[in-house]
Amino acid sequence: MTTCKSITKTMQTTLNPQRGSRRSHSSGFTLLEIIVAMSLTLLIIGIATVSISGVRAEDKLRRAAAMIETTARQNMLQALNSQQTVRMELSAGAFGTSDEFSGMLQVRRVGEKVFRKPSRGEAWEFSPSGICEPIEVRISGPAGLIEIAFDPLTACAKRKSIQVKG
Repeated sequence: MTTCKSITKTMQTTLNPQRGSRRSHSSGFTLLEIIVAMSLTLLIIGIATVSISGVRAEDKLRRAAAMIETTARQNMLQALNSQQTVRMELSAGAFGTSDEFSGMLQVRRVGEKVFRKPSRGEAWEFSPSGICEPIEVRISGPAGLIEIAFDPLTACAKRKSIQVKG
């Protein structure tokens, strides 16, 4: 008879664990699990933010390079259409890059070994015969660096380098 009572008591404990047991099981997450999940989420958001800012900086540089090329090509076409020499003063705002990319303008002409800041009143000439002075332009700023070498026959970029910081 003792065996029957102990079997019944064991079965009741197994069927209803809360009743005779002192351990309680709660459903939900522990504080440690929540902290780990939040840390991983913040890490992913941080990496995504850095990636997006790098893409935006590179996009600004590419737009500034396109603006420089477009301005040179427009001056060449203007010289051809008007049959007059077009002179473009070399200054930081000469290429219309002030909104897109603020930076320091440097030039290198044929025979010069290093880039230099343009002197006051220095200009880039576009001839009505369809030829422009061969020149290399460098604009550097907080987002990075653009270097473009222009072809004297077409005023198109023959070599372009864009370097993004970050």
